[in-house]
Amino acid sequence: MNGAFGTRKHDEGQGVVRIAVHGEIDEDVGAALTMIIRNAAEQGGLNTLVVDLERCSFLAAAGVRSLIEGRRAAWECGCAYRVINANGIVEQVLEAAGVPELKSLHAVTLDTSRWLREGL
Repeated sequence: MNGAFGTRKHDEGQGVVRIAVHGEIDEDVGAALTMIIRNAAEQGGLNTLVVDLERCSFLAAAGVRSLIEGRRAAWECGCAYRVINANGIVEQVLEAAGVPELKSLHAVTLDTSRWLREGL
């Protein structure tokens, strides 16, 4: 793995949590991402879970599996689930895997100006 994997969880208010992922999602970190998404989905008061892949540089099959398992965890907890900002190779992998519906550009409106101000 070349791009260091990491996540940051952001409470966007009104029951929306965004998990910002950076680096590469490969076999080495797939299980960790699945657990991070599942833990976020299981928190109380959540109505929408957003996984932001804007800073994700690579997505292997293990990463696709993590995103699908995250969708299942959100569904089991009764909350909406969206994957946003998949670009380049990450977007191509989602499309090639046959799960482009995970990626939604218009699913949730979030105030990204705050993220820029706070360097998130």
